[in-house]
Amino acid sequence: MKICVMGSFLKQDPKGSGNRGVWALSSSLVGLCLDAVPDAKLTFLVSHNQADTSFISVRGKMEAIPVVHCRLSPKSNLQDHIAWIVFLAIIFRLLPPMRPRIVRANNWIRTIVEADLIGDIRGGDSFSDIYGLVRFLTGFAMAWTVLLVKRDMVQFPQTYGPFQSGLAKFLARYLLNNSSIVIARDIHSQTVAQSLVRGNKTILLSPDVAFSLEVSRPSEVVLDPPQSSATACEVIGLNVNGLMDNGGYSRNNMFGLKIEYPSFLTALAVSILQETDGELWLIPHTFAASGDVESDPDGSTKLRESLPRELQRRVRIVSAPYDQHQIKGIIGMCQFFIGSRMHACIAALSQGIPSVGVAYSGKFRGVFESVGMQDWVVDGRDVDNDEAITRILDLYRQRDRVRDTLAKRALQARSQLTDVFQRFENYLPSQTYV
Repeated sequence: MKICVMGSFLKQDPKGSGNRGVWALSSSLVGLCLDAVPDAKLTFLVSHNQADTSFISVRGKMEAIPVVHCRLSPKSNLQDHIAWIVFLAIIFRLLPPMRPRIVRANNWIRTIVEADLIGDIRGGDSFSDIYGLVRFLTGFAMAWTVLLVKRDMVQFPQTYGPFQSGLAKFLARYLLNNSSIVIARDIHSQTVAQSLVRGNKTILLSPDVAFSLEVSRPSEVVLDPPQSSATACEVIGLNVNGLMDNGGYSRNNMFGLKIEYPSFLTALAVSILQETDGELWLIPHTFAASGDVESDPDGSTKLRESLPRELQRRVRIVSAPYDQHQIKGIIGMCQFFIGSRMHACIAALSQGIPSVGVAYSGKFRGVFESVGMQDWVVDGRDVDNDEAITRILDLYRQRDRVRDTLAKRALQARSQLTDVFQRFENYLPSQTYV
């Protein structure tokens, strides 16, 4: 069985954002597919600057996954440019005699033709135009090539919407209605997707795939400043979202936050450190280069330096660029966690660690709701600094009350994921076009 994964892959690119959430999606998705179909051959279909191989550790074994790429750059090879691929896919659909020639000439089209199942995940949250219409249209163009050639695809568990433009909503409706399986990772976006499809189609519900991500605790956690000795003190984890700290890609409050994120973080850190004698660990989840709008390490350093000197000695930054499994292991060392990257929060929730999500979009509430923690989301679009901090401190004091129940629900989420992916082999498209 040949399975193609679109919209996520793991490539340790020094020029990339190093987003461990995307890596967690890729690793988890590959693991779930191989658990369901152990002898499957997987391929990534992605927008990237080169064809390559992605190496992913799954259940203790290193899997080599081929990467078939398309590009937007005008400098790209014609056969790799997404506009040319879309053109070929249209010709493929309209002129059957041309199909063998197109398949021989274009690797992207050939990979689609040879696949038994193609699923898209859009980075988990990009089936929406909240990150800009261009990003949505790029994802649409890639998916459209699959529908033109194969007439069928799967939408892996992800968030659907919101849609700020009529065009995005129209194209989303087209994709969903032409996908044989559509899976939402939360109840709210299940409702959104259900409103866009024809009446005879049911949108399935599943937890986020990253609930299944394997944990690997590093033998040494590199901290700045380092601990003088191993201590048994309480560790509270805080993930600083570099994108929120910089006002989004526009650097001008792109997400419409009511909180003033940098000053909120400083006041929150002071309040938390006054509540505990333990340590506050600042745990990045996107290791972008210094100066990049996405850089969590930059935001973490800025936060620590904003604190009174007497408090800085209890604040440590996780300073080595650990992979997604190791970062999850480090988050698992915390007794309480506060995150603004959703997959950092999932790393905590999936290990039964009480976690507060400081949200910049509606995706947080739905994912937290999947394990009964919807009241642990503090939406930065709806509350100011004081309201957010008061709520987080109140939840901190309730952390032990929810711990056991959360651990049970996290286990149930992993079981649900296994069940959902076991069904995929029953949904193989039957059409053959070449």
